[in-house]
Amino acid sequence: MTSDGLAAADSLPDEHFDVLIIGGGNAGISAAGRLLHKGVRDVAVIEPQSVHTYRPLLSYVGGGQAGLRSAERTQRSVTPKGCTWLRDSAVKVDAAARVVHCASGRRYRYDDLVLGPGLVPDTAALPGIFAALETPAVASNYLDRAEETWELVQSMPVGGHAVFTVPRPPVSCTGTTIKPLFLAAAHWRRTGRLSGIDITLVIDRPQLLGVEGLDERLRGHLDDLGVHVRLGTAVTALSPSTQEITVSDEAGTAEVLSYDMLHLVPPYRGPHWLQDSGLTGDAPHGVVDVDGKTFRHREYPNVWAAGDGAAIDTDPSGGGLRRQISILVDNLLATRSREPLQEYDGYTVAPIAIDAHTLIAAEFDRDGTVTSSLPSFLDPLKPRRSAWAFDRYGLPQTYWNLILKGRL
Repeated sequence: MTSDGLAAADSLPDEHFDVLIIGGGNAGISAAGRLLHKGVRDVAVIEPQSVHTYRPLLSYVGGGQAGLRSAERTQRSVTPKGCTWLRDSAVKVDAAARVVHCASGRRYRYDDLVLGPGLVPDTAALPGIFAALETPAVASNYLDRAEETWELVQSMPVGGHAVFTVPRPPVSCTGTTIKPLFLAAAHWRRTGRLSGIDITLVIDRPQLLGVEGLDERLRGHLDDLGVHVRLGTAVTALSPSTQEITVSDEAGTAEVLSYDMLHLVPPYRGPHWLQDSGLTGDAPHGVVDVDGKTFRHREYPNVWAAGDGAAIDTDPSGGGLRRQISILVDNLLATRSREPLQEYDGYTVAPIAIDAHTLIAAEFDRDGTVTSSLPSFLDPLKPRRSAWAFDRYGLPQTYWNLILKGRL
């Protein structure tokens, strides 16, 4: 927008909304739908993008099991009827004055604010992320390069080295970060190349997911594939011109790894404007400082947050987010009628496809205790074809038709 346009926007009177939502992804749109179903009529969502992506499906795009178009809808089509879509970007929140400042120069006032801004790559922690993505041997399902991931999987040469990375928290669903490796390996097995491809998994965590039983199962599957697992190891430098990365272990020992294919999941943080607005408190990596059980901000009682960009004290996931948004909306409304707040137990789910058509749908709480919704006589960590089919085909339809409309 030109300076004249900014000046014109700045001269417009502030709009006011009963509930204002920042972020038009899963968290923001499903919250809007649920609020409208609960009778809140004056709801608005600030979201600059015109395309809405069902991000869990990108793992299957990167594994050759889905097309990108099946993961996308227009933002207008997913915005609930009765909700105002403000196609703009938040740049600052004045929580004391209850005002959101946007890139256009517009200001929006609110009674309650719901934050669902997601995460952004932490380029200070790992410089050169986007430059690396422009090179032919690097891709990422997490950074809108899922089609490139599939191209690299298909062209991977026998005798080559494939490297997959998992960052330190926060990240959207740690289990999903391991999915690209298993789906790539499934393709290489089908095409007879698996035994000739060297695979390394670099994990910037002391454990895979920290869930007793699940980690052991996953390590068994990784061992069967011959994967070199580097726990407690961070990617500290990228050198795409030489197709190398530098990694450092917990003792600070650095090593250079070469690659023919790099699936990069970088370190993440909350958008910088959250910290600049004083909304992150002591929460690490710039995420919103909320009570992880009620989703209410610790300092500003009319500010709420859930999802990847909130300090919810559990591994984020789409399955967990459904419960989070349900409790957040109920709690927001409970404060208006001075009723007790509900508490979130940290439930989350790690849908990990360990082969082309089998998946572990591991459900657990914030303590890493398995909390399966399956009947007690069934093994909750067994890979199942039915779990894969639901994750690949059932959940996307549930997402578009029920979750985003606030009905589930």
